[in-house]
Amino acid sequence: MSLSKEEVYRALEQLSDDDYQRIRYKAKMLVRGIVNMSAEDLIQETFTALLGQDRVFPGEVPPVVVVMNAMHSEASNIRERETTGAIDHHVDVSEITSPDVDEDEGVMISVIPRNEVTPERIVSSQELFRQVTDSLANEPELQDLAVAWAMGMTGQEAADSLGWVMKKYEAARKRLTRRLKDVKEDRK
Repeated sequence: MSLSKEEVYRALEQLSDDDYQRIRYKAKMLVRGIVNMSAEDLIQETFTALLGQDRVFPGEVPPVVVVMNAMHSEASNIRERETTGAIDHHVDVSEITSPDVDEDEGVMISVIPRNEVTPERIVSSQELFRQVTDSLANEPELQDLAVAWAMGMTGQEAADSLGWVMKKYEAARKRLTRRLKDVKEDRK
């Protein structure tokens, strides 16, 4: 059964700090590649959709799960609008003024396609990812730390999330940094 607007408001208001932290991490991952949107923007859009009852808020599902699922859907919709919408975010548009013509008549629009995703970059990124994952294959601690870093956590925050004392975090951080440096050296 779906919650009413007031019940949704109370459920969102009662999210714990840990729940909100999980939501923030998820939002940071979901906004990657979306033009002009921050994690906080995505969270705000999701809360607005839930409170406006544009998105269903089932009562039997934990609120943090509902929010993260709704964020995933919101991010997906935003990506689709970027792809199929009227504005092409991969084009630079600028005005060029001709010095020989009157200012009002001499303005021309220049459209310059900009696509940073090339087949070469895709292959290079896939190769780099494979090299990193291969180098961490037998190191579960380093894999966990790499995931924490990918989620934007560093220092005490990452140590707490992984359930490590800072001494263990520092040792793993140094090992992971060396490993990533080795992978970088191998690519040259």
